[in-house]
Amino acid sequence: MSAGFFMDSIVGKNPGIGYIRLMREKPTITFRLGDDFYDKLDKFTEKVLKDGYKYFEKEFANIDGFLEKAKCDILNRDDLSFRLTPKPFYLIEMLYYKIFDETNREAFNKAKDTVLILPDCMSLMLDKCKRERTKYGKKCTRCVPKCNVHEIMLLADKYNIEGYFSRRTLTEQIEKIKRDKPSLSVIGVSCLLTLASGMRSAKEAGVPARGVFLNFTGCEHWADKPFPTETAVGKLRAILEEKYGIPDSPS
Repeated sequence: MSAGFFMDSIVGKNPGIGYIRLMREKPTITFRLGDDFYDKLDKFTEKVLKDGYKYFEKEFANIDGFLEKAKCDILNRDDLSFRLTPKPFYLIEMLYYKIFDETNREAFNKAKDTVLILPDCMSLMLDKCKRERTKYGKKCTRCVPKCNVHEIMLLADKYNIEGYFSRRTLTEQIEKIKRDKPSLSVIGVSCLLTLASGMRSAKEAGVPARGVFLNFTGCEHWADKPFPTETAVGKLRAILEEKYGIPDSPS
């Protein structure tokens, strides 16, 4: 309903009375920016970045070197813009993930079903992985015992949870799963710059998502010669235990 229609419905046949009534009703303002807002925002941003770089100094140690190297990329690389993502966004995407993860927690735990969405780069065999195609996406066939995906799926088995490799059209993938599992929640695994984006895709599909970061990067976006990545299985286990409890234990 437009504001114009709303105004017309109030005014009706008595424009004078309608206008007075409208002016007496004070609008509810969600937020109001003061004259000093941008000065405060500048100081806040500066402090967050400064403190964040210091706090995560060890984790961010190689980012500056990577960005310098990425500046020498050939201009027609499809992922050039992604590789040149400025350093502050690593920190902001981490924060975005954390806020998403906390705000989704209650809805995630209430959903009946859970599905894992995993990146291709976690496969120990990389492009030789024997994953098989399903209607929801490719899934692990447990071909290599030492593979991190294999380890994760063994954990998922204890909770009767399915896991699939992520598609580029992630929102469509989640929507397809949701059609068969209406009460759905998702746990995604991805890198610092893409996990929050995946959680946003889940939100667009109406699905609460939690996530776990990759411990390091190894795909073609980051490495000249790709190598397998891995994630913190303990963190993934904690999310599942919070929702379902410890497997084979009395509730």
